[in-house]
Amino acid sequence: MSWLKDALVDIAVTVMIVLAAALDLPWARWMVLIYTPFMLIAKVLFFLGGHSISKMKQKVVAVPTWFFHLLYAINVTVAAGYALAGAGAATQHWWMIAGGWALIWILSIATDVRMRPVTAR
Repeated sequence: MSWLKDALVDIAVTVMIVLAAALDLPWARWMVLIYTPFMLIAKVLFFLGGHSISKMKQKVVAVPTWFFHLLYAINVTVAAGYALAGAGAATQHWWMIAGGWALIWILSIATDVRMRPVTAR
């Protein structure tokens, strides 16, 4: 469980999304609206940067990939659920947040597949 400290930012973002949705905190929603595109851009750049992926193969990531996928699933589910509830004027923001985290999740899966070693056929 020592890997939890390596996932602290991702845990904090998930908590922020849950708090922003559950308590309808405008400042928290804006923090999520600002952070989500930066995370999406980082995921796209990392996915497109083939040399970065080959370097990452050499490093051991302490956090299990299933944990990140769990956090991303929570982010998408909470944001989409709140958007479906149609709570307030910020509904379109929650659709953007849900879509952004769905893309982040898809890019994470694609990067994981790309990082797996090629087995002999």
